Amino acid sequence: MKIALPLALLGVLATSSSFSQDQPNLVNNGGFESRSPEVKTWDELSRASGWSNANGGSADVFSKLGKATTVGIPENELGTSTAFEGENYAGFVAWKDDMRPNWRRLGNGRDEKPIKEAWNKYSEYIQTALSSPLTAGQKYDISFMVKLADNSDRAVSGIGAYCSPSELSYVHRHFLNESADVLSAAVLDNKKDWVEVKGMFVAEGDEKFLVIGAFGTLEKKDVIEGADNQRAYYYIDGISVRLHPEDDRDKDGIPDKEDSCPDEAGLATLGGCPDRDGDGVADKMDACPDLAGPVNQQGCPDSDGDGIADNVDKCPNVAGVKEMKGCPAIKEETKKLFEKALNGIQFESGSAVIKKSSYGILDQVVTVMNENPEYNLEIHGHTDSQGDDAKNMTLSENRAAAVREYLTNKGVAANRLKSFGHGETEPVADNGNSAGRAKNRRVEFKVMFWE
Repeated sequence: MKIALPLALLGVLATSSSFSQDQPNLVNNGGFESRSPEVKTWDELSRASGWSNANGGSADVFSKLGKATTVGIPENELGTSTAFEGENYAGFVAWKDDMRPNWRRLGNGRDEKPIKEAWNKYSEYIQTALSSPLTAGQKYDISFMVKLADNSDRAVSGIGAYCSPSELSYVHRHFLNESADVLSAAVLDNKKDWVEVKGMFVAEGDEKFLVIGAFGTLEKKDVIEGADNQRAYYYIDGISVRLHPEDDRDKDGIPDKEDSCPDEAGLATLGGCPDRDGDGVADKMDACPDLAGPVNQQGCPDSDGDGIADNVDKCPNVAGVKEMKGCPAIKEETKKLFEKALNGIQFESGSAVIKKSSYGILDQVVTVMNENPEYNLEIHGHTDSQGDDAKNMTLSENRAAAVREYLTNKGVAANRLKSFGHGETEPVADNGNSAGRAKNRRVEFKVMFWE
């Protein structure tokens, strides 16, 4: 069974639809322009190259060169109409509303209508071979233009197209049992304008012929003007079967099935993904999508050339090292200063008052901070295990805060400093002797880089 996708889009059109127009038309004579010999009267569909009747009906071709009183253009016996494209079109009876005398009424005079429904199944179908068989699983677009003839007194729905694996040659003249691949759900009653019937379906792969006519259960409508000819007769033109373009939601020319970013227009070289900064790294993989940078830096620039991308470089304009997050390595003299500060910063016994003898070391720390504006500093206070644990914790916090206050008073911005107290919880030496306790009473400086 064929898979039919959204069908029967209808509209009054002034120009040819752009529906799949960039694909080749698999219908060779979709406008009935090629005829041999020239048509002269009714029932000469076979004179249009490649076209034939699919059943015992007798479809027609209209031409500027045809006999004006019967199958001419624009004037013919069914009305007046120019072609949708070119100078020719075809026509077929979609349905004939057959009636017969109601003999029962004539015989008994009862209150019945003088006529009643008769056969009511007559329908004509046109068919042509496709230029190549359809491919299994591939989507195809079918499109054609129809117009209800002026002298038609019925209009119907169900005008559609069926792709057949073989040429149909039914001898009957009634409706086909085949199911249409494209179908008009609406009644087509427009006598003024050409109307497009179009749709898409998925081929099974054995289709070689196109058949057009009325399919399914028809909705019928009276459009009687003057004498009733009881027919729904349609002109048809501009027939096409084309390969459906691959789905491309973002319209970037890359089919969704091959597009890594199907909802964002992008570049073929990047699998259909966008690249706002044009650095060759797709935005979804680019850590800096608005700043051009090399691929090996995830698309981020490296302003100071230290091999550390600016987005993770705490010192993006000064060459640095990885262990310092892109900032310059801490100088040996600074390391020695911080080592000296461990036990060189002294406090009055049992208090957070800094001894004046420690000012020299702290002033050197101020100098380091001024010379390295990218540095932030954590100040960690520690005590030995002598005395109450809680009091030691408070004392370590207060001493670290006192150092922070000293540096702030010397001009170091407060937002570059943080202080913490750890009491006796992080000893570095044995608290069982005085030498060990002296090492545990310390102030640690840690250079940090925070936002």
